[in-house]
Amino acid sequence: MNARKITRTFCVALMGVIFVAPAFGQFAEDALRFSQLGLGVGARALGMGNATVGFVSDYSALFWNPAGLASIRSYEFSVGLAGHNYGNDVSFFGVNNKATNTSTNLNNLGFVYPVPTRRGSLTFGFGYGRVNDFTGNASFEGFNSTSTIIQSMTPGRNLSNMTQNEQDEFLANNIPYQLWLANIDTVQGTLVPVVTGNVQQIVSVTEGGGLNHWVFGGALDLAKELSVGASFNIVSGSYSYDRQYTESDIRDIYVDNSAEPVYDFARFDFESTIKSDISGYNALFGLMYRKQGVMKFGLAVRTPTVYEIEESFSDEGRSYFDNGDQPDPIRFSNSTKYKITTPIVFSGGASFQIGEWLVLAGDAEYTDWTQMEFNTENLDLVEENRVIRRVFRPTTNLRGGVEMTIWELGLKLRGGIVWNPSPFKADADDRNFDQLYYTAGIGLMVDESTTLNAAYALGTWKTFRDNYYLSGIPNPSRTSERINTNNVNVTLSYRF
Repeated sequence: MNARKITRTFCVALMGVIFVAPAFGQFAEDALRFSQLGLGVGARALGMGNATVGFVSDYSALFWNPAGLASIRSYEFSVGLAGHNYGNDVSFFGVNNKATNTSTNLNNLGFVYPVPTRRGSLTFGFGYGRVNDFTGNASFEGFNSTSTIIQSMTPGRNLSNMTQNEQDEFLANNIPYQLWLANIDTVQGTLVPVVTGNVQQIVSVTEGGGLNHWVFGGALDLAKELSVGASFNIVSGSYSYDRQYTESDIRDIYVDNSAEPVYDFARFDFESTIKSDISGYNALFGLMYRKQGVMKFGLAVRTPTVYEIEESFSDEGRSYFDNGDQPDPIRFSNSTKYKITTPIVFSGGASFQIGEWLVLAGDAEYTDWTQMEFNTENLDLVEENRVIRRVFRPTTNLRGGVEMTIWELGLKLRGGIVWNPSPFKADADDRNFDQLYYTAGIGLMVDESTTLNAAYALGTWKTFRDNYYLSGIPNPSRTSERINTNNVNVTLSYRF
């Protein structure tokens, strides 16, 4: 199986599961979704392309490099909002479709408390940060002459090898059979789909939710120019997935020309929903060396996050026929729990002060994605751990930024770039699958105590999805997608 094909399904591979009973499968893509962090916390950081590890010196240090807290000598209150727009241009069987989804959330809310000391610095901070947004969607339709999702839901198992009770259970839980879209081949003893191609496929997928960190941390000076820090995060969040899928006989190919009414197929509707509640914990440790007025150098290590996912899901199918026949809808629902451990993340960065008005900053962040893991005794998930090691690779994210100060106007102008290489081995030679963000920002000193920062980030990359898999038919229902995101972050800081 193609490496990218396995993990680019955004949960639509659910329908590749054999429906012997109401069931749901977790995939390597689920582990990746919860392991990646988004554009992070703080408008100042975002405006600089998140090049923060050797630069940050505000409340957001708790999320990038907590050693940066040691630079704060005044009490600080911070609050920020973030808006996310997700646009998807989809090509599907030669038809181009567009879809968008938006969300607005509290990005950060927190407080920094410096402890008075005779020498050096001792600073604590606590609060909240929205570290990732799962908002996404896709809508597309096209005519598929070679396959249907009904085929992927009709496993070619030999019924004659089953006991009568096993057969009854198998057929009772097979959606196409219950909806008159599959028959039993009495000669071969297998379940055979009635609809095998020449259908209009219409799909709408909507995703939502995000990850939140509730953080407490602190930093202290070990020496005049050297500080260390740590922050501890309690993670909460949610993920939602809703797919509406339709296959219809728009060209009237399936006509009632036999005694079997099932051949008068008109339409098959399928809906899948997933709701996940996420909890977990991790820690971030940092070090920062400061050469006053010249440069800063930082290192940070994020420990693996241990997640516990509680998931509820449902699948519902309906079929329609031109002669008016309509079997009762069939619906399955269930719930499950599983655990995921994310990789350890190493970051390093530096910033350089050029004169009094210009700062240059850069970061590198290393993650070995093969270290993602499902923590379970379930044999299916153990196999997914093997898939993770086979299809993923280590990557190094690069971030760079610049900040220019215009003293006369009390302004700081910022710009940056973020490059996140694709974690899939199969994408190593195609940079189109890498995530690329261009950022810009502005900072305004409202008065001596109050600062307003705003930032914008434009993201772009390519991806694809497979609606289902069929043995012997490569890419039976694949999209080609271009993702464009627009992100806005506004943060208000008050120091006193």
